[in-house]
Amino acid sequence: MSRKVLVPHITKVELPEARQAIPHVHAYLRERILDGTLRPGTKLSQVSLAEQLGVSRTPLREVLRMLQEEGLVQIEPNQRTRVSVLDPRELDEIYASRIVLESLAVAMTVGDFDADARQQADDQLAAMRVAAEAGETERWFVIHSAFHRTITCGASDTMQKQLRQLADRCVRYIRIYQGGEPNSWHKAGDQEHAQILSALAEGTKAVAQARMASHLAHTALKVLSDTSPDYEPTAVPEALAMVGVPDQR
Repeated sequence: MSRKVLVPHITKVELPEARQAIPHVHAYLRERILDGTLRPGTKLSQVSLAEQLGVSRTPLREVLRMLQEEGLVQIEPNQRTRVSVLDPRELDEIYASRIVLESLAVAMTVGDFDADARQQADDQLAAMRVAAEAGETERWFVIHSAFHRTITCGASDTMQKQLRQLADRCVRYIRIYQGGEPNSWHKAGDQEHAQILSALAEGTKAVAQARMASHLAHTALKVLSDTSPDYEPTAVPEALAMVGVPDQR
């Protein structure tokens, strides 16, 4: 009799109703991948995973399909599933996409960024600083995501959804960056966030766009340098050129 191989750090998911299994299990596994609990390359046995989560294999297969579409898992032809490995080219291209799309979104927000939006962004920026100083990484990421939605609030819901999906795929890489600089990873971003916010409040579209592009490029190039020093970025410099911002290297 073969020995059952359990998936590490996975526990049963409490489901309010059976029909809500898919969104709850998806959210749970997605967070475990993004926060690094399920490390890149981890094998995910569908039999063991379903038993550990307390769900049947049918909703689990749909959840894994959703995670595959998000680039978080890889389902091989033999139905073996693994957490996707970290790929520097993927990160390069994701950040290039963010530079183009999020620079457009911030430009669309200039002119519609009223006093209420400014106050909300100021409060979020202050809350990020508190969370960073307290070492509350999870809380920082939640507020950070909300801050980026606020400073791109002029974009449509469809564009906002695309931006969130791109940002989520960067999280695992940024965790590695944080691990290398546990006490200072947030400081450069904090200053850049404040500069973007200032340009928005002043209504200077070109400056807001340039600062957003530079902020994203700085993060991308720093993470790539730390995690894949032999990789030469190509997509990020091209994206910067498209929005008229000098190469950050």
